[in-house]
Amino acid sequence: MDIESLMIQSLQLLGLGMGAVFIILTALIGLITLVAKLVPEESRPAAAKPQAGVPPSAVPADHVAAITAALHLHRRKR
Repeated sequence: MDIESLMIQSLQLLGLGMGAVFIILTALIGLITLVAKLVPEESRPAAAKPQAGVPPSAVPADHVAAITAALHLHRRKR
């Protein structure tokens, strides 16, 4: 076999492989689009409003104080 016939075969194989990938990806995009149109979105329940007087975080106050102190010391050392 000479180099020319090997090059032709390699280009044919390249085209076949790239064509197969292109066709499969195009079909996958079409399938995803079709499923997105057919299946309705799930409705999310409304978020509960926070109650008055309840802090928004569940972290205890002493933990917040310790973290704040550690950050203050860290920034002061810089």
